Amino acid sequence: MRKIHVIFLAIFFVITLPLVVLLHQAYTQLEIGTNSLYQGHAMFVANTLNQQIAKDLAIEDKRSYSEYGFIRTIQVIGGEENTLSELVDYPITSQYEGLIGHFQLAPDNSLRTPFLPEGRFGEILLEQISPAERTKREEVRFRINNILNDLGVKNEGIEATAQPRDSVESVIDAVYKRDPKLHGKNKRKRNTTERANRFEQTSEKETFAFDAESAKLDSTDTLEIPFEITRPQEVEIEPFGAVFNKNYIVFRRNVRRGSELFVQGFVVDLRTYLSSLVKNETQFYPLEKDLVLGFSSGDTDLLQFGAANATTKILSVPLLPPLNSISLNMYMKKSENFNSSALLLFLGFVVLFVLAAGLIAVYRLTQSEVSLAKKRQDFISAVSHELKTPLTAIKVSAELLQQYDSKMSEEKRLQKYSQIARESDRLTRLIQNVLNLSKLDGNRWVANIKKGRPKAVLDDFVTMYSKNIEDHGFELTVSCDTEVDSVQLMMDRDAVMQILTNLVDNSLKFSVKADYKMIVIELRMAVDHVYLAVRDYGPGIPQSEMKKVFQEFYRVENEMTRTTQGTGIGLSMVKKLCTLSNMKIEIENANPGLRTKIHFPPLSI
Repeated sequence: MRKIHVIFLAIFFVITLPLVVLLHQAYTQLEIGTNSLYQGHAMFVANTLNQQIAKDLAIEDKRSYSEYGFIRTIQVIGGEENTLSELVDYPITSQYEGLIGHFQLAPDNSLRTPFLPEGRFGEILLEQISPAERTKREEVRFRINNILNDLGVKNEGIEATAQPRDSVESVIDAVYKRDPKLHGKNKRKRNTTERANRFEQTSEKETFAFDAESAKLDSTDTLEIPFEITRPQEVEIEPFGAVFNKNYIVFRRNVRRGSELFVQGFVVDLRTYLSSLVKNETQFYPLEKDLVLGFSSGDTDLLQFGAANATTKILSVPLLPPLNSISLNMYMKKSENFNSSALLLFLGFVVLFVLAAGLIAVYRLTQSEVSLAKKRQDFISAVSHELKTPLTAIKVSAELLQQYDSKMSEEKRLQKYSQIARESDRLTRLIQNVLNLSKLDGNRWVANIKKGRPKAVLDDFVTMYSKNIEDHGFELTVSCDTEVDSVQLMMDRDAVMQILTNLVDNSLKFSVKADYKMIVIELRMAVDHVYLAVRDYGPGIPQSEMKKVFQEFYRVENEMTRTTQGTGIGLSMVKKLCTLSNMKIEIENANPGLRTKIHFPPLSI
């Protein structure tokens, strides 16, 4: 059996190991494919967001420096004329969702806003604005001032120290180059030597209007506008930079006009603007139901969209300048349903389970067949021994009678005849048991169930078998309840006789060395049925063997060392006869001895 065990273990591992490797490879490839799909989509989302950032910023980057004043000068047919800036409207409108307002810091760091001019010149312009609306504009200006102070944005009147930045147009080109879906009609050649800064040539009228709005008043309430700076001049405008905190983003640019430095820009609400960038991505793309989008700066999380149970980071890229200090992060959240990977693992475990269960079943079947073959071999050995013993006794007795018949006394002769008869009966019972077992295994036993008295069957058995019990040196005791004398039951008389014969034979064999040699047969009335009980005073059966004694060819003793007679088919045949006759068998240790109960069908049947 150990060899079979080792063989099946080897088969299991030989099949399982390649299967596990195959499942692992399939799972890995599926995970890689899934991650690649999500990473590709995440890159598309990142490019889309960066394109929107570049598009929004391009509008502001192309805005003239003069538009940050309340009045600006525009070209018309026949010359120039002054008009209100596009930024004076209130409520404030812009392509930037969450825009709070535009601002300008003069060389002396004083704050100017296009929607709220200041000074004597500004007061003239503000006369056309209602007091209520002016109050609201002042509140916005006050809010912008506080935000600039919180973020440390000021005009120090010196050259900016920031690193050179790419122009917005070159940034847009970079986005187009990275995203192959945007090639084609939109693809155009760019000059790679474009400068980061751009320049504007001002007119005398435009210069005067800009200076008039931002100039100071002297002691006589006249505008201090130096004559030399009203001349047309070139203005250098840098690309936008940005500073931010968890609440606001300040876009700013340096404007050099002659020897003066202005800081111009606008303030947006960080959460509102970033939310507007990903609004379409989180609402209209089914693939993103498993994605979590977030913005962070360094180790600080600024904003997150989606469930909080994300586990796998699939992408982290910085936004385009000037927001390159903010990273767009994408995570894959846990799936509440079986995804493809989970399904693959589930199917893999099912296959392994079925394989293991199948091998275990085959192993147990093989083990059972091997065990049964061994029991059959032991049975053949036992039958050979059981046949040889009575045949030898009969032969010896016959030879003695043949040779010494005339010299034997009558008593001796009768003993030999009696031995021949006893061994013949033993041989007959053994052969009958084997024939009956063959009938039971081949389903050829025909149950002859009809109404009869169990007491009558017991009396017939005692009459037939009591002499054999006495010849073995045992005493037979029969006990019967008076209520059972006249009770009639549906039963198979031959099966009951065969059962009693086998049970008594077992008791005789296993109680040979008992101190109290007695066989007790009882016929009792229970609550709703009648039962027969056969008891001996032998060693009984170990508790661990109770369920095994009904197995075919099973013997409690080892076949090589056993000291009792028998073939191991007695209790097995009794069990089968009880099943065919609608009876139940029960065994229990009586301490000392063994009691076997045969329960007849209930009386109500």
